[in-house]
Amino acid sequence: MHIVWLILKWLLILVVVLLIVGVIYEQYMRYVSKRDFVDNGTYVEVDGQKMHYLKKGEGEVTVVFESGLDFAGHLSWGNVQDEISKFATTISYDRAGILRSQKSTKPRTCENIADELHTLVEKVEVRKPYILVVHSLGGLIARCYAKKYADDLKGVVFVDASHPEQFDKMPKSMKNKMKIPSDWVITFFSFTGISRFAKNKMIDKLYKNSDVLPHVKSLINMYMLSSKAVLEEMKMFEQMFHASKDASFGEIPFTVLTANQKEAKQKSKNEDEKTFFKLFSELQKKSLNLSTNSKQIFVDSEHYIQLEKPEVVVEAIRDMI
Repeated sequence: MHIVWLILKWLLILVVVLLIVGVIYEQYMRYVSKRDFVDNGTYVEVDGQKMHYLKKGEGEVTVVFESGLDFAGHLSWGNVQDEISKFATTISYDRAGILRSQKSTKPRTCENIADELHTLVEKVEVRKPYILVVHSLGGLIARCYAKKYADDLKGVVFVDASHPEQFDKMPKSMKNKMKIPSDWVITFFSFTGISRFAKNKMIDKLYKNSDVLPHVKSLINMYMLSSKAVLEEMKMFEQMFHASKDASFGEIPFTVLTANQKEAKQKSKNEDEKTFFKLFSELQKKSLNLSTNSKQIFVDSEHYIQLEKPEVVVEAIRDMI
């Protein structure tokens, strides 16, 4: 019994030491990031807060990018935007609270995010109507946008985008995984450096074939606290899914890029995950009903098509133009 208590004692000491090291490392990284950070962004004021955007190119057609649930914000479109800007005017941006954009005081509803995007594009003063290119959660925002600002849209490209029925039909076990932990848990993981370690691992995997990885890492170091904005969006998932129903793109050109997600499917460990992949595929096809001028393209890629196969996204936009 004495040996057991001795082992537990040393394990506890080890955990405490690791946490102290984690706290020191996290605070040091925040200090270094703030010290070395060079703010070379461009901003407009939206509802009282500064929102960051990146404008590139001078073409007659305008292409606007909307990211998914991604703390890398506009950077996830880096490779695609660089290519499209060679023959079009392009705008990518960071939603409120993400990367360089200030946090909004308004709830992260689908309608509020759509309104903020509309205001940003208006203030940047680019040629309209424009082509809207969206990824994942951005598909819901695009639907809410179309309900109110349909005249702004010249065409839409979905990049493995979410569907409004996805949440209601999702297996219960997967809904449970989407539940947001308490604020104190989030603060603890962030303050002790655990979140930074986990995010760096995830970033390496997502952006392994992308030229923008160094930029993503440097900004994530600076903007670790922007994770809170991502979590605020996650808290509004159900509202976003329901608010984006009954949208229409009318007759404008509409392209749906669907990833086959072979690797993810092979790694799925239970029937609920397999059911979800099947559901997602069915809803991708159903999304075609948004426009009378739509088409679907299947891509040999995981969920982040713009990172793994940016040339496919570029070609879809080029074809639409």
